[in-house]
Amino acid sequence: MGSTNLGLIIIVFVFCVISNLQSMVHCINNIQDLDDLIRSYAAHATTRRHTGSLYEISLPSNLSDIKASVVTVRNSMFWRKGTNFSGVLIPPMVKTTPYAKRIAFVYESFGDHSSSVYFRLADNYSFVSPVIGFTGYDATNMNDLKKLNLSIKRDKPILIKFDPYASRNRSRIKCIVFGDNGLLLNISNTIRNYECATTHSHGHYALVVLNQQKPKPEQEPELVRRNWWWIVLTGIGVSVIVVMVIIVVVKVVKKKRLRDMERESEKNETIGDVWIGRSRMPAATMVRTQPCLEYHEDLPSSSNIP
Repeated sequence: MGSTNLGLIIIVFVFCVISNLQSMVHCINNIQDLDDLIRSYAAHATTRRHTGSLYEISLPSNLSDIKASVVTVRNSMFWRKGTNFSGVLIPPMVKTTPYAKRIAFVYESFGDHSSSVYFRLADNYSFVSPVIGFTGYDATNMNDLKKLNLSIKRDKPILIKFDPYASRNRSRIKCIVFGDNGLLLNISNTIRNYECATTHSHGHYALVVLNQQKPKPEQEPELVRRNWWWIVLTGIGVSVIVVMVIIVVVKVVKKKRLRDMERESEKNETIGDVWIGRSRMPAATMVRTQPCLEYHEDLPSSSNIP
């Protein structure tokens, strides 16, 4: 019985490990879940920090290709001066909906590898800059950061600044904006010094270039190769489960056979009952071997007797 319980405990443990690995992989592959994860880390990063100072957010090792930072500002200061952090310039006199006394702006910068993993481009475009994202949150309650909308005017848009690309043909470089699902929303021309202008309250932006040559076929199994270790661990976990199940089943079958043999032997050795008069007496069901002489000697015939 003890071995059976041990086998069940091991099986439950392996399932828990596999489920945790699956949840980790889902967090990596989904841009909306990734934004929520960074938001939770931003809430811890702004605890007991100075208002108006930009702080880097420490992310897990599996997100090392992504840089994130957060800054909290008072609404009154934001209204008068706007913000200019991490290459995102928000002009002054911008209202938030709903109103928030304190605002937390979270900035994201995706490396070359993560940009191609989380965001999808058309075949005739390719990235020439990292993807930059920003989102404003109501920081009144740091334990519950809620997304804010910004009232941006067309004549005073938000500017996203990228590093200059002097070696590129400016006429071919475009601004691109992605939605919350990582899909393309809009393509527009750049303005001065490779800047993108937007009236959206939040989003992810990048510079792309129109390819003149025929693009190489997109390698779809990129995510599979990136997460090969999860596939290996899953196979090992399934193998361990199968082996443990076989061991448990074999032990249970052996114990059952042993019990059946014990019951059968007990049935064969039972002593029956017999009634003698009015008394009930035990009587063996087995018949003893009939007595016989071990040695036989020929008796003399009657004719030889004197």
